[in-house]
Amino acid sequence: MSINIARFYKQERMEFDCEIITPMFLGNSNQEAELRAAPFKGLLRYWWRVAEGYRYDTPAALLKAENAIFGSADEDGGKSQVKVEVSPLTDMVAKKDPLPTVAEVDHPECERTRQRTNPLNYLAGMGLIHYKNGILHSYFKPGEKFKLCLTVSDEKRESIQLVLELIKKFGAIGSRSRNGWGCFSFANSINISDSLFIKSFQNAFDRDYPHCLGKDNEGLLLWKTKNSREKWELCMRDLAEIYISIRAGNANLNIQRLDVINGSPPERHLLGYPVTNHSVNLPNWGNQGRHGSALRLIVRKEDGNYHGYILHLPHLFSTAMWQNDKNRQIEIWKKVHGSLDKLCQRATI
Repeated sequence: MSINIARFYKQERMEFDCEIITPMFLGNSNQEAELRAAPFKGLLRYWWRVAEGYRYDTPAALLKAENAIFGSADEDGGKSQVKVEVSPLTDMVAKKDPLPTVAEVDHPECERTRQRTNPLNYLAGMGLIHYKNGILHSYFKPGEKFKLCLTVSDEKRESIQLVLELIKKFGAIGSRSRNGWGCFSFANSINISDSLFIKSFQNAFDRDYPHCLGKDNEGLLLWKTKNSREKWELCMRDLAEIYISIRAGNANLNIQRLDVINGSPPERHLLGYPVTNHSVNLPNWGNQGRHGSALRLIVRKEDGNYHGYILHLPHLFSTAMWQNDKNRQIEIWKKVHGSLDKLCQRATI
């Protein structure tokens, strides 16, 4: 009888001591905070697609390559070459404590509240925080620490290191992670930026899923807030102000709002759907349509202070929802980039 022992040797174990930066709504089946390996495996898969997706011409080819690394339940999927483990380094007790109080920010469309809104509530949305009842689901607090361990085959080590570099710079996990929640850091040095593929912004609209980093004539599609902050919540406030200005306009900086009514679909819906009080009566939209934003808001702790970043991962909006309109999408994103250039400063990796 022959025994295949290849999977038992030529593997590397990587260990990362991680610290939570912003409240992490990492939910279990009941949407309550629980430290589990599965979401981190999903995080690795997502950023692997960003790092390597440009190599594959079709979604089917990309999925096949992804399953070859991370495994699949299908018969042809194979066993995962990446094992993920997480364990607490501090108490990691799930909390439902009220979030810190921060000053409200201007929002020209909040007529019922005199054009002001709570920035943390704005970034969390109704799914996490109720404007009257407060926190709806438990979370892990900033400052808590956990260990992330990866066991990787030698064959895929360099690819996973590339993914880890992206996670270190841009990654967040859990509910509303696109809006700055669930950011975490680790100190391990991963310096292989030269291996990252960065695609011309317009050329990234050949596919309707994230598959690369993007750039335009001004540089990488990455922006940094102008101010550093002593507290994470103040950094989140800055990000909320910027995001509101992108969407609803900012008269002081001559930033026009993205239209929420005209167009089929309207401009603002490119930044994510649904949009409160503005559903779209088109196939695959309506009350059931869902599409995540291509913008990612990130909080990073650097030199003892907190900095906010905004990353645009350029790709075509779902072709099942927004058909045959690539040029219009590109023009809308140019508006967004122009607004971000006024509100922030360009950043590099």
